[in-house]
Amino acid sequence: MKKTILMALLLPFLFGCCQQKKNTSPDQIANADNPTSASVESRPSYDPELQNNNPQSVDEDLSGKVISLTARDFKEKIIEVDPNNGYRYKGNTPCVVDFYANWCRPCMNFKPVFHKLAEQYKGKIIFYQIDVDKAQDICSLFGVQSIPTLIFFNRGVQPVKMVGAPTEQEMKKAVEDFLAK
Repeated sequence: MKKTILMALLLPFLFGCCQQKKNTSPDQIANADNPTSASVESRPSYDPELQNNNPQSVDEDLSGKVISLTARDFKEKIIEVDPNNGYRYKGNTPCVVDFYANWCRPCMNFKPVFHKLAEQYKGKIIFYQIDVDKAQDICSLFGVQSIPTLIFFNRGVQPVKMVGAPTEQEMKKAVEDFLAK
């Protein structure tokens, strides 16, 4: 009896980071319902008009390596938030950000695929990773509730969110589809 109760309590915890893979439409990223974070109205939305006003460009690493970010790095390199107008992608090269945690088994299983594709798409798309335990405000901003979550950013294009650990072929298709936009 004790084992049954213990298993009933542990199973949701063990499989909590393993949710079904899904792609989220761009509108759902900015308007994702997240009861633990700020309300939808206070979450900044994407504003393509801000993309045209990029007076400063950020240094971009096109080496083909996965770049680890802190919350501060994310704000410096990836987005600029304007409370009145929303946010904009700061870079000139498209990027994908992997929201992960070291304790998440699917995240760790996906890590070699992510690193392989970073090398394969060197110069075309930048691969970043950010530890959700160290960047909870960024997770709230983008409605990251399950990990791994991948968010693709590019200038003038709505971000695309992908939840779950894709296979190498699924990830390649997602990258190719995003680069084709």
